[in-house]
Amino acid sequence: MLKAHFGTTPTVVVCFAALGFLALVIGASPVPTVSTFASSEPSASAQGRGPEYKCVPRSSTAKPPARLSPMFRSAGKVYEKQYRPIALSPLCAQGQAAVPTSTKHFYAKVPKGNPLLGPITDEREFARDPGAVIRRSVRPFKEVYSRGRQHHYFSGALRPDPPLPCDGVAWFGSCYYYGSAAFTRTADGGGMTMAVKRPTYVSTGGSGHTLDELAVQGGPGNGNIIELGWNVSSDQYGDTNTHLFVFHWKNWVGTCYDGCGWQQYSGTYFPGMSLNNIVGREVYIGYVYYQGNWWAWFDNQWLGYFPGSEWSGAYTRSELLQWFGEVSSSNGIPPRTDMGDGLFPANPSAATNYTLCDVDAHAWVCWYRDMQSLSATRPADYDISRTGFGRVRYGGPGE
Repeated sequence: MLKAHFGTTPTVVVCFAALGFLALVIGASPVPTVSTFASSEPSASAQGRGPEYKCVPRSSTAKPPARLSPMFRSAGKVYEKQYRPIALSPLCAQGQAAVPTSTKHFYAKVPKGNPLLGPITDEREFARDPGAVIRRSVRPFKEVYSRGRQHHYFSGALRPDPPLPCDGVAWFGSCYYYGSAAFTRTADGGGMTMAVKRPTYVSTGGSGHTLDELAVQGGPGNGNIIELGWNVSSDQYGDTNTHLFVFHWKNWVGTCYDGCGWQQYSGTYFPGMSLNNIVGREVYIGYVYYQGNWWAWFDNQWLGYFPGSEWSGAYTRSELLQWFGEVSSSNGIPPRTDMGDGLFPANPSAATNYTLCDVDAHAWVCWYRDMQSLSATRPADYDISRTGFGRVRYGGPGE
């Protein structure tokens, strides 16, 4: 028996202006800009709906799929209950999209991570050619992930030289930890149902973040990447709220959060907004390649898209999907920031990602399977466990 989910199709569209590469990642310092629109209503931050935003007229640059996000279905003999959208009231009127009034949070103080990346500590070499340095650090899938249901524990070989105290993966004064699931398969995108959490974030010692995400990857070395999830970082967002985020990479060169070519569509959700009003809820998210663009869905409505032109039209299929919690910490050993909700996966209340699925755009289905490999950078701090068909729990308290 197979069940699908249903929801409400949004009706607003707009485009962000293309933004420069992430200043700290590529060694430059561009000033982020957003296209100027006449705002039809004032900021609604007083409503408790996240960062300040404005409602702007839609653009006809691209149209989303006429259908709702691809229905998730099991590739086995089990099935999940149909997804019931949270269905918040729109922030903007019909024909308008919600965009942030500030781009300050676009540029994080620490680079974005990925479970496949090894340590990078030579800042001068990185500044000269960030793409080459990152690509050299990418480790083979089989090195990071076990082939079966067991975890792959990273060895001490990943520990950087002093003085940075790090027992995870070192990146320029920050230490990265992952609890991740992954699956290699040619597809038209991917998705999952994730629990929205508000982990404790500790910034003593330097900047960082704690997040949960889906990464859809393809191209040479799987270095063309689109990401979607939630993020907590007072250094980036100016508060300890949970924020929706998007991000993308071009041949393993990171761009910036919530902008850098992102084209906004939804009038209800937007990258950078606070998700505190849905903490504790579960939300269905994902990406699908449609008519030349990578469209993201969030809560069964179209959030927006990354244009295929970001990769000169060369990124049209996904080859690798990763679903993971990520902590960037400068607290030393052990890290003090929570992953997920701070609970180890043995606890039934720990953070959950499920319906880990790959998209078949022709059938308009996101098939969830039970073939994911698992990896934990430092299981004593953060871990991940399989808890069902295409379902995992992840997280931990650090110290």
